[in-house]
Amino acid sequence: MSEFAPAFIEGRLAGFEKDMRICLTSIEAPERKKRSVAYFPALAACCSTLEYFVNLHRGNLNAAGHQQVAGFAEKYLPQPDFNAESVRVLFQAFRHPVAHRGIASGVWVDLQPGPSQGRRLVWAISAGTKRPACAVIEEPGLLKQDPPWPTAYTHRVHINLGALWRDIASAGRSYAADVQGSAELQRRFTACMKRMYPT
Repeated sequence: MSEFAPAFIEGRLAGFEKDMRICLTSIEAPERKKRSVAYFPALAACCSTLEYFVNLHRGNLNAAGHQQVAGFAEKYLPQPDFNAESVRVLFQAFRHPVAHRGIASGVWVDLQPGPSQGRRLVWAISAGTKRPACAVIEEPGLLKQDPPWPTAYTHRVHINLGALWRDIASAGRSYAADVQGSAELQRRFTACMKRMYPT
């Protein structure tokens, strides 16, 4: 398993990076009168790949919540860029809507008790590599273009997919190196393999 696990993870990363290059290759979008990329399929690939590594790391393929993702991020993703709050917003405001609706649309109202409660978030997604990969910026305004009525917002989440996928790929490679030298991580990885590939 010390040899298989890193090779398996690297194979998954090769597929992920190929998918990201395809998603972030711009094509003509006549309805938008400019070139565009597949922002939301790219974001879905990022979130699902990150969640996959989280599950392999913890040895359990059941759904991971943002708390489990934050624990993995603390060890493997750049800090403070991927602190618990950033991961929570990424997963609650983007991962879940994209997985269930294919897009994060409208204004997401933050219901988390505490100082963030009541924030009204919209988004700006780019293929860029600017860091941090995901940042919540106070930027009040009125959304008029898409909704049936003007809708107020207080913050904008900026997601730079070029940085996000590279951070996730780097995290995957760091995790693969750790698996190679850790009997405990190999045990957890093996538990997941037995679920995915029953004997």
